[in-house]
Amino acid sequence: MVGAGIAGLVCALELTRAARSVVVLEAEADVGGRVRTTWRDGAALDHGFQVLFTAYPVLTSYLDLPALDLQPFRPAGHVVTSKGDSLVGDALRDPTLLVDAIRPGVIPLTDKLRLLALRQFARRRSIEECFAPQYTAISTRTFLLQRGFSAQTIDGFFAPFYGGILLDRTLTAHAGVLLFTFKMLAEGDTAIPARGMGTITQQLAGRLPPDTVRTRQRVERVDTQNGRATGVTLVDGTRVDAKHVVLATDAPSAALLTSTAGVPSVASVLGLGSTTLYYSARTAPLPGRSLWLNADANAVISHAITLTEVAPQYASGKALLAATAVGVAATQPDDVLDRAARRELSQTYSQFAQPPGMATLGAEVSPNVAGLWRASEVMHSSSLEGAARGGKAAAMAVIGAGG
Repeated sequence: MVGAGIAGLVCALELTRAARSVVVLEAEADVGGRVRTTWRDGAALDHGFQVLFTAYPVLTSYLDLPALDLQPFRPAGHVVTSKGDSLVGDALRDPTLLVDAIRPGVIPLTDKLRLLALRQFARRRSIEECFAPQYTAISTRTFLLQRGFSAQTIDGFFAPFYGGILLDRTLTAHAGVLLFTFKMLAEGDTAIPARGMGTITQQLAGRLPPDTVRTRQRVERVDTQNGRATGVTLVDGTRVDAKHVVLATDAPSAALLTSTAGVPSVASVLGLGSTTLYYSARTAPLPGRSLWLNADANAVISHAITLTEVAPQYASGKALLAATAVGVAATQPDDVLDRAARRELSQTYSQFAQPPGMATLGAEVSPNVAGLWRASEVMHSSSLEGAARGGKAAAMAVIGAGG
């Protein structure tokens, strides 16, 4: 197994349950991939703004949720415009939001009724039905227009809201993603573990037999013989023999490794960039347990939240704010981002693209190289649940292949 993120750890857990011998090679000093937490100066800094939807059925089946001490967000968001901010939320999950639900704001009352109908529409569908061809063939924007939503609501609410979830404000992701996330939001909490998102992957790794995961082990190539994967070679020249090789890395790293196995190209996946800036303060710069969403189409900071309002354990004795830039804005130098973030915050308060028609990839990398597999969120959706499902599917494929 190459990679100790959620997909790799779930795959390793399933293979271990099937009495298979597993070694997980992780290039970094710790497990987690992009679901990691670094503690600095008494503050928990997640590697990018991330949350856990407790309604994720596959991922949560591997977790001890009480042990994570989950801290829930309020099921609402502050949508900030040049005229002020409006609180938009799910009054069915939190009745205290009822007054805001009927109060005029950035979303017209008719669209609020459409939001309620969309919530019920998504809940009535299984996860598999959310990804049916009629939804994955069209963009989120097209789907919302077909549902009758106004441009004001699409650009003023959905764009910044899904910019926070999918790291993409264009709404070009296929509509299945919208239905899936709407279903998850309606059926469970949005939460973070009290001690950081990294405790999720730490917990998964802790359930594996001792010495299963080897950190600081960077793989240089996949070794093959007679059209079959036979193991991997590390950058220091060490060879690790294996009957099967599962690539549970990000898409660019997986593409490089498959090329060393004589597979010149695999289905490409376009990455979406984001940069999260963390600020400490004496008091909460943005109050409350809801995301603050910037509705300005030219915004640098897409969304922000004072994490210690949700989980005080993230930084004892001080407030910790996370502000996230997505897309092109995320590629700016740190000092430029910092100035823009401070300006926008004072004025107002590594996902992948999933376009319509995106094919779901299977676990087998190539029919020309037996024993080489992928475990990745690209096999389902760009989410923690997608990573767990990708890892489980890869394990089932390896077990089914025998050997």
